[in-house]
Amino acid sequence: TGVQTCALPIYVSGVQHEVEGGEPVVLVTSGTYYYKNDKHFLLYEEIDDDGMVSKNVIKIGANEVSVIRKGISSSHMVFEEGKENLTYYDTPYGSMLMGITTSRITFCEKGSGCMELEIDYALSVDGNHMSDSNIQIVVTAK
Repeated sequence: TGVQTCALPIYVSGVQHEVEGGEPVVLVTSGTYYYKNDKHFLLYEEIDDDGMVSKNVIKIGANEVSVIRKGISSSHMVFEEGKENLTYYDTPYGSMLMGITTSRITFCEKGSGCMELEIDYALSVDGNHMSDSNIQIVVTAK
């Protein structure tokens, strides 16, 4: 149960399949990985088009994945296969109640901190279905 910490490249890609289709969003960044209390943690920063920085933490457990984003917009998304979780998405313009219904989570450890995570989920805002989405996260050794 020791803590293994290392800096690794992190590849995050996501697609929202809305009524007219979705364009993939891809982020390649470096981040920190550690393993503690039977959970994998990925920490990285993301810079948006306006130069604003958000700090992100992805926590991967046996039956649950959480994504915590802190910055100009903040959220704490929880993904559990077959369940809906509600959270507030906080923006400078106010908060929205989001529902996250996860249909599939796949996680594969490749050794030496390398791993792949994929999540399929539906997103709703204030009870109205907004999109079906997919996020893929790949962590590779330097």
